[in-house]
Amino acid sequence: MINALNSKKFKFYRAHVFVWTLFIAYELLLIFLLHLHSSSIIEYIYYYALYIILFYTNSYVVWPQIYKKPIYIGAILILLELIGYMLLRYFFTGFSLAFNVPTLLSSTINLDSIARTVYRFLYLFGLSSAYWFALNIITQRKEITDLEKSKLLSQLHHQQLEKQLIDSEVAYLKSQINPHFLFNTLNFLHNTAITTAPQLTRPILLLSDIMRYALTEIPQNGKVELSDEIEQIASFIDLNQFRFDHNLQLSFTITGNTGNLRILPLILLTPVENIFKYADLKNVEHPVKINLDINENKLQFTIYNRKIRTRKPIPSHGIGLKNLKLRLDSYYSDAHEIQIIETADDYTFKLHITL
Repeated sequence: MINALNSKKFKFYRAHVFVWTLFIAYELLLIFLLHLHSSSIIEYIYYYALYIILFYTNSYVVWPQIYKKPIYIGAILILLELIGYMLLRYFFTGFSLAFNVPTLLSSTINLDSIARTVYRFLYLFGLSSAYWFALNIITQRKEITDLEKSKLLSQLHHQQLEKQLIDSEVAYLKSQINPHFLFNTLNFLHNTAITTAPQLTRPILLLSDIMRYALTEIPQNGKVELSDEIEQIASFIDLNQFRFDHNLQLSFTITGNTGNLRILPLILLTPVENIFKYADLKNVEHPVKINLDINENKLQFTIYNRKIRTRKPIPSHGIGLKNLKLRLDSYYSDAHEIQIIETADDYTFKLHITL
């Protein structure tokens, strides 16, 4: 870190020395080409040192003080800067005359000498002001870039935390039941039902398939075959038909080809689960409609149902609509949209995903 800072400072100083060398060489070349009167080496050293001091004083002291301040403050500081510059110039003239140092400047203060001094001051003031504004723009842009970068990193970190939270919630839900114990128990119930209650074998198999799907380890990419998710929806509906003696008024239609499409597990199953908590499932005139439309990699999942108000809702064992939205935001970002249209009697859920 220290070496990097030292290297940066070295490049800074090197660039400034190079530019000042070019500037001084350029002015001396003009003097030579235009056959102007030349000064002594001591005079050149003094005045160019004065120019450099003026340049950096204006860039790093005066402008930071007057930027975004009332104009009269800036005018006062610039005037003081001009007076100080003129005093130093005429001080050197007096010094040169006192010690017989060759100089082109006259000791007499007149309009012409003042005009030349003011012109030189304004020339250097303009150069240093342009340098300060350019430096300020670069600094502001860097700050904006750093701020945007920090914001993006913060958003990414936030998304990662949300994903970790969701994954931990799903893992927690799965860990509430020992899968080995569960499947052994279901297998026992199935074998017992074959001889004692054959009508229960089908519901037990459906429940076993659903629980196996929910508790099986998810692949590393976090997605499952879309056809598997659809199969679990069908199994979930069939299981509930057994619960209600096949009196549920519900349809599940699929259009399009699943192909090799993959999807996050439980994304479609979760809103279907909500139907059996809040929907009027025995309304013949207004049956529950579940439609899945697949067009290449575009998926549209729609659920329509009438509400029921008299029955006590069944407790949820899913990850819930809130977590569903968080998972969609984490994995699909802008490639999904959820629409919920709700009235006093009806409820419509629409999900659009680009897989």
